[in-house]
Amino acid sequence: MNKSIFSMNTLSKYGDLFQIIGVIGLIASLIFVGMELRQSQQIALVEQQVERTKAFTELYNTATNNNLAYLHPNNDYNEYEVFFYNFQHMFWNISETDYLKYRLGLMDESIWQSRYSIMKRIKSREESTDRDCGILERVWEAKKRQLDTEFIKLIEAIPSRNCS
Repeated sequence: MNKSIFSMNTLSKYGDLFQIIGVIGLIASLIFVGMELRQSQQIALVEQQVERTKAFTELYNTATNNNLAYLHPNNDYNEYEVFFYNFQHMFWNISETDYLKYRLGLMDESIWQSRYSIMKRIKSREESTDRDCGILERVWEAKKRQLDTEFIKLIEAIPSRNCS
């Protein structure tokens, strides 16, 4: 009698075990493919957001180069204030993109914390002059109608001084 582990009699005894192992392998493969698809979708969403941010950045730069305040044509801003105003619009678009990257797990925690600390400093308006404070307030009021609702909630939770 052949006592080999690979004999037909021995293999048939383990047939159910091999089927279970095969099913587990198949399920693990499907889970892995699903996770890869999810990550690819998240990366595609971030890439779309980055492209929109680039387009807006070009728009703000064009407005600045022509000494125009974006969406605020009737103003008494000097050249620096036009730059500052447009830069704040650009800043909030870039910050929203950073938030999306962080929320989707595509940004390291330490990088997010450094970016968020800048957002808190700007939103608090504590270090700004009265004139800059008014610009910061005007830009934020305009931007919050255009940004992601979760991002707005995060930024709105930051206490800020009222501008005079």
